[in-house]
Amino acid sequence: MSIGDGQNLQPDGLEEFSDEMILLGLAMLGAQKFEFALYGMASHLKAHDRRFKDLTTEEFLRGDGTKTKQTLGAIAQTYEAQFQFDGDELTQFVIDRNLIAHDYWRLTQAKINGGRTLPNPKEFLLKFIKRCDTWTRLCQGWITLAKTAAAELSGRLDEISETPESIQKMLEYLIHVLERPAAEKPAEES
Repeated sequence: MSIGDGQNLQPDGLEEFSDEMILLGLAMLGAQKFEFALYGMASHLKAHDRRFKDLTTEEFLRGDGTKTKQTLGAIAQTYEAQFQFDGDELTQFVIDRNLIAHDYWRLTQAKINGGRTLPNPKEFLLKFIKRCDTWTRLCQGWITLAKTAAAELSGRLDEISETPESIQKMLEYLIHVLERPAAEKPAEES
């Protein structure tokens, strides 16, 4: 009999951790959606950074991931000013995403004497999921704004049609930009 072929397909302790595992899964999916949205935004800009030079939406959507191995951190760092995102918040988001992807079990279940722990894992995951949703909505709002601006510049505004939801996300992005403290806003170009 090979591993996993047993009668009981339910791993030990599954019932005890089921809510937490659902949250963990939602957190990972939320992080992936946000990263996907950032790639979508980055694909619309010409970056000076060679890592993103040939990044296209088509490659990202249909690719196997080998051409889009840039980390969330690298994308956030490269584009945070252009997207008018808070660098410190993005940095913390990347740290938290990495904790979930690489250290979650060790910090919540390993019970290492003298080791770090995550005091309230479920609360941490719930807050992370909310941040994923917020960041993803802001990215989607930026994309709607960029499409609208491009259509207006080319005299083709009458050819685009946005849903009420995409317009709402664009407004959320614009409010985000307006509410940013002045110190965080990029310097005006001369």
